[in-house]
Amino acid sequence: MEERILYVIRKRKQLMAPALAGALLFYFLLPLSLTFIPNVMTRPSFIYGLSWAWLYAFLQIPMTWFFCWFYHRTAKKIDRQMEEFNKEESI
Repeated sequence: MEERILYVIRKRKQLMAPALAGALLFYFLLPLSLTFIPNVMTRPSFIYGLSWAWLYAFLQIPMTWFFCWFYHRTAKKIDRQMEEFNKEESI
């Protein structure tokens, strides 16, 4: 029983660590790019003359929704597996 629970926990960590790293990288690239390549980030982009910095900042909103959806879906799957383990244990 404990082996299955540890397997689920290990699998969750293997899935969430890269997702967290990707999210942090995505969010911290905006201030870093504004610091190190300001001339590129202030140029107008292909969308209504918005600068690349504004476009990148607006893209963070859908990315936040994506990461929330991804975490919610993964957490539901893990909760279902844990409930199955609890049911099997109580039998």
